[in-house]
This record gives sequence, C-alpha cells and structure tokens, in this order.
Amino acid sequence: MKFASGNEVKQRFSTEEMVQFDERDPCYTWLYPLALGDFDPHAILTPSRQPRFASNLTLYVHIPFCKFVCKMCPFTHEALGKKDLSRYVDALCEEIRFYGRLPGAAEKPVTSLYFGGGTASSLTPAQVDRILTTIRSYFTFAPGCPITLECHPRTVDGDYLAEVRGAGINRVSFGIQSFNAENIKSIKLHQIPEQSIAILETALATGFDCVAMDLMYRYPDQTVADLQQELDTALAIGVQSISTYALDTEVREMTNARARQKPVEIEREMYYYLHDRLHDEGFVHVAQPDYARPSLENRQLRDLWGAPQAENLSFGAGAFSENYHGSTWANIHDSNLYTTTIEEGFLPIAVGQEHSWDDAVSRYPALGVRCLQFETAPFREACGIALEDLFRAELDMLERKGWIVCADGKLTVTRTGKFFIDNISKTFFNLHNRGKSQIWGVQMEELRPHRLWRRDELLEG
Repeated sequence: MKFASGNEVKQRFSTEEMVQFDERDPCYTWLYPLALGDFDPHAILTPSRQPRFASNLTLYVHIPFCKFVCKMCPFTHEALGKKDLSRYVDALCEEIRFYGRLPGAAEKPVTSLYFGGGTASSLTPAQVDRILTTIRSYFTFAPGCPITLECHPRTVDGDYLAEVRGAGINRVSFGIQSFNAENIKSIKLHQIPEQSIAILETALATGFDCVAMDLMYRYPDQTVADLQQELDTALAIGVQSISTYALDTEVREMTNARARQKPVEIEREMYYYLHDRLHDEGFVHVAQPDYARPSLENRQLRDLWGAPQAENLSFGAGAFSENYHGSTWANIHDSNLYTTTIEEGFLPIAVGQEHSWDDAVSRYPALGVRCLQFETAPFREACGIALEDLFRAELDMLERKGWIVCADGKLTVTRTGKFFIDNISKTFFNLHNRGKSQIWGVQMEELRPHRLWRRDELLEG
C-alpha cells in the first residue's frame, strides 16, 4: 500500500497488525509511535513536557541512491544511474544546519552517527567528509562516538575505504546477505560472493574500529547445514558484528520465493542455531537481530531502541527522526522534491506526530525490549510511577508465557522470548497505535506534505 496523504498514514488500520500470541508475529518493530499524520513542526522547537528519559542524541543520514537496486528493499531508495549527488548533498547540509541552530541542539552529546540507505557508499569520500564537517560544526560528539557508513560490497574498494576512514568513519557495515551464489540469485540480489569476502578482508585490514555485515537466512531451499556454512565463512573472515535477518513475508512475496521456502519451524531452528553458535563464539546479543564482539556493539541500536531511548535527528530524503523534543516525523521521500523543498527555503517534513503522555510511556518498553534487557528505574524517575505497576497486566502475561523475566529492577527477554520479540513489543502498544503497521519508505514515495513551513520563520519563532 502506498500513501498519498498524511491522513491516509494516520488512518491506516489492520486487524492483522493487532498483537496475537498463538504464533510468531513477523512484524519488524523499529518505529514507535506509528500514528503519524499532518504535522506542525513548531512542536520540535522546544523540549516536550512529556516524560524525558535520556539527554543524549543519535544522528542518522539517509542516502537513498543505489547502484544496484534490490527488489526486496523496503527503505527509501532509487537508482543512482549517472545522477550528480552534489545538489542532494547541498540540501542535506542545509537541513543539518537548520537543526543544528535549534536551541540546545549543540549541548546534547551525540553518541552515534549512522550513514544509511539506500546505499550510503554512493557518496564520494569528499562528500562524506563534507557532511561530517557540517555535522561537527553544529553538534557535539561524545568521546569514542561510532560513525558508521553502510556499504554495498560492489561499490567500494580499498582506496575508498581508506579515504572515508581518513574523513572520520570508524565503523563500516556491509550488505553481504549471503556468501552463496544460489541464495543471491534466488531473491535477485547483485552481490558476488568472492568479491564480498575480499572487501570484508580489505575493510578489516584498513583498520576500522568495527567491520559489520548483514546475513539473511530462510532463503528458498536453504537448510540449517547451508546456514552453518554461511556463518563459518563470516567467522573465518573475522567480522566483528553480524545482523541476522530472516526473509520476511513482504520479501518473499516481492521475489516469488515463498512457494519454495521452508516452514516457520525451520526458521525457528535457524534462528536458534545462529543465536547459540554466536553466543558460543563470544558474541554479545546486542538487540534482535544484532550480535557483536564485546565492546563493538552497534551503539545506534542502543540509542534508538534501548530503554531509556535517546533523541534522534535524521537528515535526508525518507529519513525518520524519532523522539526529538517529544515528536517523531518523516521527511519527504522523493529525493528531487526533498532537494527542491530545501532549496526554496522550506523544511522537508512530510508527516509527524507529537507524542502524548501515553505514547511516551509505552514507547519505553515497546522499543526497549528489542535490546533484550533494560532497567526500570529511569522510567519511575521520569514518570513518577513504576513501570512494573503501570504495565502489571502485560508483564504478568508475558512472564507466564516464559518470554520475559522481571527481577532486580530489570526486564529481561528470555531465550524463548527472543523469537517472539515483535509480539512482546506490540504488547506495550497503546490504543492509538494498535493495528498500525510499521511504515516503510517505499510506501511513502508518493506522499506529499499537507503544508510546508519556512525554515527561517521557524527559527525566528
């Protein structure tokens, strides 16, 4: 479904999106709250009066352009072709300057920065350097802040990696997906396994603080033994962080792979094989679905999901900002319209939502469980009520199912519960967000904002 207006986004509802407990919910819960609609950005100019759980800031830069377009990708993306990215980068830097001039923005410590896409490595090293220089001019980085660049393995080489490392990138993440040519072919990807192995080895030799990769599973005809070979390859290379994703319903439909895919029982077996093997290899389960060597965890996931969640500002076409001054919003997704909107002096916000008290308190556990454990004391300090009291019915039910344990001031997702992480998350959705699907960029390509707001007038106001 594609949305044409903020009202369509806000009014969407499906009983299939309601939480259920009889089987695993395949939803990928990454955003909350979800009832975005027409939005007045004056709400982001001053801190919210709703409960505030953390003062740190995470930043995200979205680069929607791809040399190799993956049919399965649900994020905002478009073919790179021979497109000149200079105008887009100009607009991106202007958007960064706007938010950097907001009162108090420079005082919030930036604890993670992530260049994603699309394909973030569509940028030249000089463009990466320019964006980083602009961000550093307006925001304050915490010591040791991880700065990640997402790369397609066929878009970079050793020289490129050395140059972006010199510009300040200290973490790289590669969309490898599989080292098996048949898996790549089955869902119409473009990676070349031998090239993927070589570029990972080159990245490790370049000296980044962390080299990460994506690994998908539950391909058509794939067995657990096949998956073992995939993981053996990744571990032999020495990658330090691995994000593991099962092919979901939407991907299977888009690639006509569903008919040949193993049943969900095989997915469960694959999931626990990865979980237990990586644990035995010394990896930390950072969040569902990320694993990393100790001290090399993906800090941005901790910032975005881990309770208490940080504030987030995101820049670029299709970028979602979350929890900043108690609001969540999404930018215009069409890159040409995004660029023109900024060039004409307007803020490129398409839809958004100012959080209610109910949104703020349910967001804490709804996203927090994705990081598998969180402390409850910050909730009481911010809200004046214990999380264990406010959500007693939900917590009791989840504990009876064996999916969580609440003890010693912590909520911990159990090994059994990890496979049902999205069911657990939806358990904490408030009434305004139940039945709302997660919003993907490809659904918002045609959406146009109800109204545009001039940036200079907002700053003056």
